[in-house]
Amino acid sequence: MSSRITAALAAALVVCACAEPVKPIKAWNPATAAAASVGTITIENRAANVPADGIEALQKALEQQTAQCAKGSTKYDMQVRVDNFKLANTGMVMLIGDNHEIAAQVKLVNAENNGVAAEYYVQETTSGGGLIGLAKLSGGSRAISGDFASSVCAKVFGKK
Repeated sequence: MSSRITAALAAALVVCACAEPVKPIKAWNPATAAAASVGTITIENRAANVPADGIEALQKALEQQTAQCAKGSTKYDMQVRVDNFKLANTGMVMLIGDNHEIAAQVKLVNAENNGVAAEYYVQETTSGGGLIGLAKLSGGSRAISGDFASSVCAKVFGKK
């Protein structure tokens, strides 16, 4: 029984490792990204069963991270459509492992002409199992929101 669970977990990790966490829908060039800053952030939630503090934590993380990584002179409005916001189940973490996940479409809209300058699909997953997994996943909504915002900065704006 445990060997089947181990095999299933290993297969799931291999499949997850192949997934690209940020998929450009309409990418912008690095020079445009370097000159960009974020004026406003609007979040539209389409995910089911989002934790009570989930969207608020995501808004705060995106505001803090983009203020640090997007300091250009051209302001864009960031529109985020959340398709999945999942927190790990503590029991599942202990038994076979589980994960936190946020998946969202991120659009950067030119504030002057309302044209879409860039569009990406960003998916951030943090996995863990056992006692170490519990410690790794202990931050809940704040932790995965921070990881998601860092991924946006790294992949969309080219900054860490």
